[in-house]
Parts: sequence; C-alpha cells; structure tokens
Amino acid sequence: MKASFQWPRGPRSPALFAAALLVFAFAVLWPGFRLAGRLDDTTAALRLVSEQRRQAEVVAGALVSVRDRLESFGYVDEPLAEVRNGVSELDGLMRMLKGDQHPTGAFATNPGRAIEGSEGLRGDVDVLEKAWADYRRVLVPVAAFQGVPYADSEAAGVQLNEAGRVLAQEARKAIVSARKQGPLVTAALAKVSIALESESTRLSSYLRLLMLAALVGAVALGVGLVYFLIARRRQAAMLADAQRQTSDILQTVKEGLFLLDEGGRIGATHSGSMQRLFKRDTIAGVSFEELLKPLVPAKTLQTAMRFVEVLWSERTKENLVKSINPLQEVEVSFDTGGGQETRWLEFDFHRVKNDGKLVNLLVSVNDVTQRVRLARELAESREKAQSQVDTLLGVLHVNPQQLRSFLGDSDAAMKMVNAMLREPAREESAFRRKLDSIFRQIHSIKGEAAALGLGTVESRAHEFEDALKEAREKPSLSGGDFLPLVVKLDDLFTHLASIGDLVARLAQLNYGQGAGDEEEPEQPTAAAKPAPAAPAAPPTPIRADDPITQTLNQLIDNISRDRGKMVRLQAEGLADVPSAYRRAIKDITVQAVRNALVHGIEAPDFRERSGKPGVGTIKVGFRSEGPNGYRLVIEDDGAGVSLRKIREAAVSRGILTSEDAARLESKQLLSLLFRAGFSTQEVEDEDAGRGVGMNVIAELVKELSGRVGVSTGEGRYTRFTIVLPALAGAAEDVA
Repeated sequence: MKASFQWPRGPRSPALFAAALLVFAFAVLWPGFRLAGRLDDTTAALRLVSEQRRQAEVVAGALVSVRDRLESFGYVDEPLAEVRNGVSELDGLMRMLKGDQHPTGAFATNPGRAIEGSEGLRGDVDVLEKAWADYRRVLVPVAAFQGVPYADSEAAGVQLNEAGRVLAQEARKAIVSARKQGPLVTAALAKVSIALESESTRLSSYLRLLMLAALVGAVALGVGLVYFLIARRRQAAMLADAQRQTSDILQTVKEGLFLLDEGGRIGATHSGSMQRLFKRDTIAGVSFEELLKPLVPAKTLQTAMRFVEVLWSERTKENLVKSINPLQEVEVSFDTGGGQETRWLEFDFHRVKNDGKLVNLLVSVNDVTQRVRLARELAESREKAQSQVDTLLGVLHVNPQQLRSFLGDSDAAMKMVNAMLREPAREESAFRRKLDSIFRQIHSIKGEAAALGLGTVESRAHEFEDALKEAREKPSLSGGDFLPLVVKLDDLFTHLASIGDLVARLAQLNYGQGAGDEEEPEQPTAAAKPAPAAPAAPPTPIRADDPITQTLNQLIDNISRDRGKMVRLQAEGLADVPSAYRRAIKDITVQAVRNALVHGIEAPDFRERSGKPGVGTIKVGFRSEGPNGYRLVIEDDGAGVSLRKIREAAVSRGILTSEDAARLESKQLLSLLFRAGFSTQEVEDEDAGRGVGMNVIAELVKELSGRVGVSTGEGRYTRFTIVLPALAGAAEDVA
C-alpha cells in the first residue's frame, strides 16, 4: 500500500500556504533581518571610527600651525578651520556612538545600536568619551575664536591685538594638552575599532548560519508553491474564458469605462478606449486624482474630487447630485511633445451596489470635442457678427471728419507702439521707459475712442492696458515679457484697419448714391451728421471745423451718462489751435476732461447738498499770447484735489514713506499726479485708476517744451494751466 501527500485544495489552500510562509518569515527571515541590521550598524560604527582615528593628530598639527602663524603674523583662518572641523568631526563621532544622533528612518543604519548591544564596546566608548572630553576642553577656546588677531599701526607696525594674545595663549595650552591627551584619544579610538571588528566578525558568522537555514526553508516552500500552482491551474483556465469575453466587450465599446473604488483608484478592468482618451499606457491602479491632475486646472481637480466624495455618501441622492457634476464637459490639455492638444471630455458617474452596499463607482467617459468646437464656432460667429454690427452702428454715429482724424492719429500711434516694441533694450530701466511710453499711446487711443463712442476700440485698448499693467507689476522685465503685447497690438491694429475699411466702403457707397441722382440736392448722410449738442452752449460759437470741441462734447455725453452726472462744456479758442499743436492739444484736453468727469465733478444730488448747481461745468480755453506762446486752461467746478488722498495713495503705493509724505508741501504733492502709475482711485475701471491720464498730459507738454501747472481748492475747483512755446514763423496754420 502506497501513501502520498496531497496539498489541500479549495479555499483553504491559499490560507495554509500563507500561514506556512508567515511561519518561515518569523522563524528565519525576521532573525536574519535583525542580524543584518546589527551587522550594518556595527559596520557603520567601524567605518566612522576608522575615518576619525587620526583626527586627534590632525588637530594637534593644526594647533602648532596656529601658534607658528601667530608668531609670524601669518594667516590663521585655515589652521583654525582645521581645528574647528576636527572638533566637529569628533563631536559627531561621539554623538553617533552614544546614540544621541543618527539618521532618521526605520531602516537607516545607527552606529549607536552597535555599541548598545555589547557591554565591552560600551566600556571602550566610555573611555574614549572621557579622553576626548579632557582634550576638547582646551580645544574649544581656540576653535571658538572669531575675528582678526592683529592690529596694524604706523608706529608699531603689525602686532597681536588683545584677542590675538588670548588666542596665542590658548593655542599654547592646547598644544601642551595635545601631547598628553591626543595619544590617549588615538589609542581609545584604536581600541574601539578593534572591538568593532571582532563584533562584526561574530555577527557575520551568525548571519551565514541563518542564511543557510533560510535557503533550506526556501527550497521547501518553493516545492510547495510549485505544487500549489499546478493545483490552481485548472481554476485559472476556467476564469480565462470569462475574462476573454469581458475583454472583447471592453475593447469594442468606444466609451471609456472603469470602476473607482472607495480609495479613488481605478480598477484593473477598464475599456480599451481609455488609453486613447487619456493618452497613457497605464490606467489600472492609477488614482482618479492622478489621472486628472496633468489634464485639468487645480481648481477643477479640487472640485471634481469633492464631487466624488459626495457620491460615496450613502445619504446622497444620485440623480440629484448628477446635476452639479463638475466634469460634465471639461477641457483637458495633452502634451504632444511639440505643443499642447486641447480636447473636451464628458464624465458620467453611476453607483455600483452589492447586497445594498455601495462598493464601486462606474465612470463612463466620452470625447465631446467635436460637439464643443461646433458650438463654440457658432458662438464665435454670432459674436463676430454682433461685433461687426456694433462697429457699424458706432461708426454711423460719428462725425466723418472726427472719425478720419481719429483713424489717422491712431494709425500714427500704433506705428509708434510697433516701433517701440521692435526697439532693442537690455537694461531694466529701458524696459520700464518703453512700457510707460506704450501705455501713454494706448491710453490716448482709448480716451479718444471713448469720446467718440467707439466701444469696440475702447474695450480692445482697455484689454491692451490690462496686459501692460500686468507687465508693469512684474518685479523684473525682459524681452520675452513684451511678446504678449505683440498679440494685443495686432488685434487692435486689425480692428482699426477694419474700421478704416468700413469707412472707405461707406464713403464709396455715399458717393455712388450722390452720382446717380444728379437732380436731387446733396444731403448729408447719417455718418456725416454732427455729434449731439452738449447740454449747454459754450460762450463762443463753435465753428464747423472745430473737431476738438465736438470730441470733448461727445466724451462728456458718454461718461456723464454712464456715471449719472450732469455736466456742460464751456470751450473757447479751440478752433484756433495751430495744426502743429492740434493732436497734442486734443490728447491733453481729452485726458484732462476725462479726469475731471471721473475725479472732479460730483453727482447732481451731492452738488445740490453742497450748495452747488446740479449741473457741473468744465471750462476749456485756448489763446495765443503772441511772442510768449500759447496758454491752455482746463478747469472744473468739482470736488478739487484732496491733498490727504494724495498722501495716502503715495504711502499705500510705496512711493513715499508716511514721514516723507507728511513733510511735502502742497505743490510737491500735486506734482505726484503726473507720475506714471499714480492714482488716488483705489478701484480701476475703463475710465480711471491706472495712473496714466495725467502722465500722458505731462509727457505731451514735455515733448512740446511747455510747462504744466495745477491749482485746486478742495470742494471748489481744479485748474490745469499749460503754457506752450510760440511756433517758429509768423504763419500759424490752424487746425
């Protein structure tokens, strides 16, 4: 009769094999691990001691060098550094051996543990520690020396100073002690080293015996494992067919399908389209957060993870929470090596329950890029069409003469900005000057566009200013920071060109209609109608060829309507502005009137409570003073300029300290209004807050070699007086 052993089959087989493996681990592998750890600790301690065996002699040599260099007035920092290093190295060795300092981590070697495990080693280390403590006491005063040990005078030459004499005395004491204590420390280190070598040899012998036992046990377990695998092969074959069918289904569907466990990790089974949708080979075992992190912004990722947490709550109603799904249509970006590919994915979540308990989340993913792009193209087409309609309506309401003047001035300004962007610069100051100059040109375009009611131009110029402001706030600038400005410039340039093309087509259309009807008298078209009149007529008649006054009236109408104010313009002499000064005067008056409307003129109810008329007044006067040149005065009867607000703004923006601001006189404070980037308005909008308008005035006056002054009465008025030099030649061609 033959008997044979059969490995148990069924559900208990893995448990029995695991139990045998656990017994083997505790019986053989765990003691081996402990022995290996002790051997590592002993080896580490031996290495440390061996490295420091001659450190006491090195320190003694450095002490002699310190003494000799002091006597010859030489450079002592190098030998002092050797003394300090020797003290530091031996202190570190002591801490390591005593276990006071060791690398962190459960598996890091610790020389101190090697000493703790042997009574003989502890005694040797105690002897070493006592010898080093005696030696260290005389080394510390030398190692602690800082500074220069010499004094130099014309009478006595180079001599030891008080600190140098103390150092020399301490060095001699240390040399004497080194002759006695140094050999003791060296001998103690040698004794510890010998003991550690002996301990290392003993531990190695034990470890070899234990590894031999482990090898025998591993062979036995290996035989059992092979038998176990053969027994389980049948069951694997039965599962293979079911898995193949599941795989065929998952590889066929176009949707991305996967399961999320409670820990947020993707299950081992998922649809084949997942690799295509997420452009990665490994999907199984990856956390949902790790899958989304490189594809979506941090805020979207955070919201998505919170949503998944809510789905795992048993109290949450699945149909209700689906309405707040943050991944219903999410934009993702893939790095293709040569750039970024943007796509849109749609995630849907379903709960999977087993015996009424939530066990997984089934997630389906669809690529909806085509649908999103078609929707966006439709929206962009509608927006473009609406923009063209808005532009056309805006152009039709602008006086043709003013519009042509604006387009000509804007074209010159844009070419100047383009030249500034192309101008090479290297230093930070040059970049800042370039930025301020571009800011002034764009602000002038924005101001006149606002005056003419060209909202599409004003909004694009405002976006350009946003990009300029972002660059201005950077702590340092380089040529690369100006690249985004080129895109903004191209957008504004293209839009202005489209307006110019539209104006040209309208002119051709009007010309064609007039030529085809010779019998009808010529009538002004809608585009040629003058701008609406201001609330109150100016004291002097406005000539038809005075575009500056018309521009200012339109500016007042637009901003007053938006801000709920009532303002009238009193203009005088603007029709007599020489052509050489026309554009500069127009830019100056637009900026000054805009500033008065935003900062100066109060709301009607506030003015009436203050005893003023509800309608504010802005006066603009230009006159020739013969050989003395020209004088331009812009005055409003508004709130005036608050010196307190100027001080507070200067301090809050870091321009002045509170002490310096308190010392400034009113004239000096008012001059801050013309500083680039300075504004008393805390909130920025399209009309103010950037600190550019007054700086534009100052720079324009400076370019014309003129002077600008400001006077104010708080609560009563603000007046800007600009004096410009006389033009060369008697003929003053007016605009």
